[in-house]
Formats: sequence, C-alpha cells, structure tokens
Amino acid sequence: MIGRFPIQTGESTPMQRDLCNLHTPAGRRLFPFSYFIVSFLIGLLVLSGCNGGGGGSNNNPPVPTTGTASGKLTVPPDNTVEVEPNDEPAQAQAVSNTITVSGNASINDPGSLLPIPNEDPLLIPDLFSLTATEPVRITLSIGANDLDANDLDLVLMNSIGEVVDVSAGLVSTELIEITPTLIQDTGGDFLIGVLTFAGQSAYVLDFSSVEGLSAAASEPIPPGAEFAPGEILVKLKDDPSGARRKSDGFAFRHGLTPKQSLPQKVELMQVTPPAPRLQKGTAGSKSKLKTEKSEANELRALMIDTIRRLRSDPDVVYAEPNFIRKPFFTPNDTHFGKQWHYELINLPQAWDVTQGSNNVIVAVLDTGVLFNHPDLSARLIPGFDFVDNDPNANDDGDDPRGESSSFHGTHVAGTIGAETHNNSGVAGVTRQTQIMPLRVLGEGGGTDADIAEAILHAAGGEDPNTPKRAHIINMSLGGQGFSQTMQNAITTARNKGVIVVAAAGNENTSALTSPAGLDGVISVSAVDFNATKAPYSNFGPRVDVAAPGGNAAADLNGDGFADGVLSTLGTDSGQFNFRFLQGTSMAAPHVAGVIALMLDVNPTLTPTDIDQLLAGTHLGTTQRITRDLGATGRDDLYGHGLIDAALAVQAAGEFPGGGSLPPPTAPILSVSITSLDFSNYINTLQINITNAGIGTLNITEITTATSDGGSWLTVTPTSGTAPLTVNAAVDRTGLADGTYTATITVTSDAPQNPTATINVQMTVGGETLGNVGTVFVLVVDDNFDTVSETATSRAQNYAFTLPETPAGTYTIVAGTDRDDDGIICDLEDACGSFPEPVTVTAGEDRPGIEILVGDLASPQSAKAAPGGTPGKKFRRLQ
Repeated sequence: MIGRFPIQTGESTPMQRDLCNLHTPAGRRLFPFSYFIVSFLIGLLVLSGCNGGGGGSNNNPPVPTTGTASGKLTVPPDNTVEVEPNDEPAQAQAVSNTITVSGNASINDPGSLLPIPNEDPLLIPDLFSLTATEPVRITLSIGANDLDANDLDLVLMNSIGEVVDVSAGLVSTELIEITPTLIQDTGGDFLIGVLTFAGQSAYVLDFSSVEGLSAAASEPIPPGAEFAPGEILVKLKDDPSGARRKSDGFAFRHGLTPKQSLPQKVELMQVTPPAPRLQKGTAGSKSKLKTEKSEANELRALMIDTIRRLRSDPDVVYAEPNFIRKPFFTPNDTHFGKQWHYELINLPQAWDVTQGSNNVIVAVLDTGVLFNHPDLSARLIPGFDFVDNDPNANDDGDDPRGESSSFHGTHVAGTIGAETHNNSGVAGVTRQTQIMPLRVLGEGGGTDADIAEAILHAAGGEDPNTPKRAHIINMSLGGQGFSQTMQNAITTARNKGVIVVAAAGNENTSALTSPAGLDGVISVSAVDFNATKAPYSNFGPRVDVAAPGGNAAADLNGDGFADGVLSTLGTDSGQFNFRFLQGTSMAAPHVAGVIALMLDVNPTLTPTDIDQLLAGTHLGTTQRITRDLGATGRDDLYGHGLIDAALAVQAAGEFPGGGSLPPPTAPILSVSITSLDFSNYINTLQINITNAGIGTLNITEITTATSDGGSWLTVTPTSGTAPLTVNAAVDRTGLADGTYTATITVTSDAPQNPTATINVQMTVGGETLGNVGTVFVLVVDDNFDTVSETATSRAQNYAFTLPETPAGTYTIVAGTDRDDDGIICDLEDACGSFPEPVTVTAGEDRPGIEILVGDLASPQSAKAAPGGTPGKKFRRLQ
C-alpha cells in the first residue's frame, strides 16, 4: 500500500475508477482544479486501472473503452485561400465569378496606397483581379468580433487602379455589384481591393454570378431586388410558456426599431444604422470615398449583415427584407379593337356552359380599382387600402406627378369581370363575378408587409366571423427575392380553400419571383396571338400554365392594332377608357377568371383540385383544362399548357361534388427527388422513399442504367420497406473527362404508378478539391459538448482520424475558426456535418466519415454549406 491506495492486479477499486473518470476530457472541463490533484495521485498508482484492466499482470489484458473515427472532408473546388504576395497590382491574385476566397488583412501588412484627395492615403494590402463577362456580386465578410478596432472595406477599381465603386460601411459585411454598364465602361477587367481602415481581421471574399443568385430561392436580397430601405420582417419564436417574446428588448439587442405588428406574429422592424465608430482610421480617412452609389452599397450590405445575424439568433424563426413588388405590365398606346385573347382560350364556347356567378369573389391585389368606371362599378364589393390603411381601395394613381398613372388594377379587374353584353366597353372573362379590390401598390410599388396582410384579409382575416372572403386571389405583381412572410400568408389562404394566381414576371428569365414562385401559387406565363411564348415572359420550373399576355410590338392578326390585351383603364384627369397592355399581368387574370367560371359549375373545387386538373392527374376526370404547347407534357415555357376555358368548365362538371381527393385506400409510392446531380466533387447522394398512402409499401427492386453502359453508378439498398433511405454513389475511376447520364428506377408493389424514375447526371474532370484553410473536426455529444477533436488541411487532402474517443453515439461536425475565437461554424466560417449520428465502438475505428464543407460567409446565399446548419456553432477543446 502506498498511503491509503492499495496496489493490486485485476479490476480497479471504486475510488480508482472515480479518479480515472476525472482524468478524461469531460472531467477536465467539469473539475479543472481537481484534475491537477488527481494527475498527481494517479502518478502514484502502479496500475492501469484507468483503462479498465489491472496493473502488474499480463494475464488480464486491458479492456478498451475508446475508439476512433476517420474519413475525409469534401471542399467544393470553388473555395480557395488568399495567396501572398498580392499587395501590388502586378501581383493581384486571379479569381473567377464563382469563387470564395478566405484571407487575412492587417494595417501592418505591406500593400498599395489608395490616394485620397486632401487626406492620408488608405492601405490596400490584398488585391484580386477579375475578368467579368457577366454581372457579379462581390461580398466581403469580416471575421473580427470587435469591429470598433478592426474595420475592412471593399474597393472596386478598373485595370489601371482607378476607383469605380466602394463599399465602406460600419458592419461586418461589405458589398459591390459589377453591373453590365460597368463591364461595358471598363472592358470587364477589374481589380478588387480589401482595404484596411483599422486593425486586422480574417475575412471571406465571395464572388457570385448575379444570374445564379437571382435564381436562388434562399438568397435574401437577389441582385436588382428592391426593398423598403432599412425595413426587415422578423418572426420570433414563442417562449415555452406560449407567451409571445417581448420584441422591444430583442430589437434593441439587434439595433432595430419596432414599427408595426403584423398578422401571424410577424414584426416589421427598422434597421438602426450603426453610429460612426472611427472617423479616422490608422491609415487615414475614408470619408472622401463616400458617394451616393457607395451609400446604396452600404445599405444593401447593412441589410444582408443584419439578416444574417438575425437568422443565427435562436429566438428567430425567420428574417427577411420588406421587399417591394411592382405590377408586371408594359403600357402601349390607347386603342380600341378586338379582344383576340378570348378566342385564343375558347372563352365563347365556355360561355355556352356558364357566364359565372355572383357567389364567386375574386380578390384583386393591385393598385386598387377605379370605382366609377362604367364597366366595373356594378361588379365591385368593399375592399381595403393597405397602402394608406383605410377602407377606400379606389385607385388614386401611382404617379406622384399625377400625369401618367398606370391604373393597373383597373385593367386587371376588367379582364376578370368587366360588365359584358352591355352595348359598351369590353367584355370580361366572367359576366357575373364579384371583385374585391385590395390596394397594395402605390407610388414605387408595394411592400411584402402590405401584400401579405392583404392575402390574409382576402382569406377572411383572423376573425372567423368575417362576412365575406375571396375564393380566388389574383396578384399581377411581383419581384425578385423569396419572402417567408408572403409564403406563410399564401399557405394560410390556401388552407382555407382560397386559390391563388400570380403573374410569372416580365424579365424573360427563369429567376425566382415572388409571389409566383412560391408554393401553392398558380404561376402564369404569357403567350402572344400565335400562342407562342411572349418575348418578355418569364419561364422556368415554377410556371404552371400559360395565358394570353400579348405582344404590343406586333400586329399578327392584321387588325391595325398592336396585339396587346384590351381592358378597362382610366386617366389621371378622371376619364375612363380602354387600352391595350401587355405582360404576364394581363395573362394571370385570364386564369383567375376561368377558375371563377369553374367554381360556378362546381363550387366545391379546392386548390388541390385545380392543381391536379392543371397537371391532368385528377382522379375524378380524364378531361384536361389546358392545351399542350411546346414540348410534350409539362415544360418550363408554358407549364402544363395554355388555359382552355371550354375544357376547364367541362372538366369542373365531370365529378360530382368536386372537393378534395378521397383518402387513399392503398400504398402510394413517393420519392423525395426526381434528379441527382453529382458535381465533380460529390460522390454520394441520398434518395428518400416514402409511402404517401396507407398500408405497407414494399420496394421490390431498385435498378440503375447508365447511358454509356458503364457500372459507375450503384445504389444501396436495392429493396426494402418504405420509408427507405437509398444511398446513390458514383465511381469515376478510369472514366474520361465529360458529363455522364443515367437513370435510377424504383419499383414497388403500389397498385397505381408502382414505379418512379430518378434522372442522374455526373461530371468527371476538373479540380475536385478546394481549400478553406485549416478545418477542425469535432465529436459532439447530445449536450453539444465537444468530446474530442482533430484538425486537417488541404495538405492532407482533408483526410482525418479522430483521437481516441469514449465509446458512444455522437454528432461529427467540421469547420474553420477564422477569427480564432475557439468557435467553429461561426458566420465567417466554412462548416459541414455528417448527416447522421456516428457510433464509436470501443477498440475499433469507424471509417468512411465523409463531410461536405461549404463556406458560411453568406449563409443566406446559394453557397450555404450543403452539409452544415447555418446558425449552429460549436466550441473547440482549448
């Protein structure tokens, strides 16, 4: 015995086990002082009891209690690190329009000096060169936690170093956009400088194609999107007691000022610009850099920075700008003529069946309506003005000069339901339908806050005793940028049975617009007199149906008038008239009007019925309500085809009672995705198979077929019972560079539609591994405590083996710590996580841990970490 501790072989004593438990990472964290005492005492023990075995004997080998895990990180090849020296124009690091660079800049670094008139020059320690052939957004994210002492800015110069744009704000994000005009004026060759105003900081410099950002639903402020300056829509979580969190304290914490409480517990808040902290930095003053253009950059950067931090707050459900939406139309000269667009959709034949019903209400969310227009006055019911917050939704004009207001809502309302067969004016799609005018557009457009509130009003509001609600909502308006606030309002309206129709937009692009691109909305593209896509009409996977929008630049029917859509209008001087306009704004009310006719034939039609009738999948009828245009079946130009009023009213009457589909009586095969894209750095992807019906769904076979006959694609498992997760993997060994295609076929015992096909594309060749610097790989327990960690880098091809870890089940995450604060997956970091729990077995290694690590510099952007969770942060062992 040494002191009071016995020396023995075999199993350790309870006291020894207690001491050994302290001699672990968890013990060191919980009892740091005790750890030093125990380390001394354990040094006196001549035994190996801490490993579960005895000391002094080889008859009982130690029983292992720890294991390891190993694998590799995948870093997208468009990630790289700053390469020094890059402090002179001749040394500028070449970049592309799809790359993310992580670097570090200090006031003590060597660099170029940017001359400032009558001021000390400013230091540019890091320079990058870019040749732009298309618009590009450049975002600088500053890693420093103390922005009072560390301030970086962003400077855009032409190829000879002349400043053409600046972002020099006071927050951790700076932003510049290279526009087509800049490309034309400069020839497209640029120098981008990270300017050090004070201190030093790690940073992330992100270059993103404007086209790619515009098409990304997750991008909070797409290039070109308009928003109410400084206004943010925030939805807060309820606390556990169910009481709503106090917004005032929350707002103060984030530099916001509460403005208005909206329905569905959404708060409209105003960003408070940060007070100037440093009038003069270590290397001079940047006040002379300020221009009207730079201030616009800084406002957009401030909004993105604030939203980024709000989204990482655990009290926040979502945060987004209060976007401005505008009407989708293009005006043309006044004409009187034929309404060719009604013949195109076979409307006269539909009128032989129904002319509509005054029991059907269509809400027109627009600029309001001219109440006294003789072709509309008898069709209107009370609405509301959400712009001026009063019950009078009369259109007072949207031109501040009172000279050329659009009176857009009047034109839209006339297409839906102008007085018809009254020996004057024009006809509407319906002859008997009530129109609820809701004014949401004024001078400069309208905001998401007003539009979302109007959607809820049209759906009956939050008061269950509201006397009237709309059956259909028409929104011939929109703009770029996804809005969760509007999505939630649309979902609520749809759940109440309201059918929502919106114009796809007039930019001739596939970029997402809201509300047309949101879930639950019927998105309408436009065709011309020949039933071909109008030159301005948006297109893409969100388009559901096409309708006449016209083309005012043509006269294809030879009637002497431009081929616009003719409907009701007025003038600022108080006159009422009729004009040809073109746009998807004109196409959408054709669809809304046809649906109103269908509701007269079958009042119980639901939004789901309409969706399935458009797709031709309704079990109640085989009748289509569209005429197929373009490629056979659904396509991105025309959706499911051109709306056909005659077919639509016939289909509506073919199933008694209408309503939702009957509940399923058998299993239904459902797959989570219909296409897989294996970029050159991705080797595995997942498919989730579920049963959308009842009973048991057996997956009898999952097969693959490659277009080249190769065996590079495999799936596991190849059969099973739903729900089933299938791993698809590719092997590029021996394959030549290029693009390869294949299909995966899932076969089940479902009585209807028993098979599903997933299209596969794989890319071979090019750089397959990027560089985000040192990455820390952490083993995290259920309490989010880090149990063990290791580090890896590009020099190791991002392979890793974790140290000995106590046996158990954990989450494994990987991320950078660019600001060296001991936390990975912060806003400026790259981050990723293994998608499922990992079990560490004593005495064994768990291989094959593959984690996709992407940059979180802009977690709201298209480059958000595919395998990570923005907002989750993890503390390293230190």
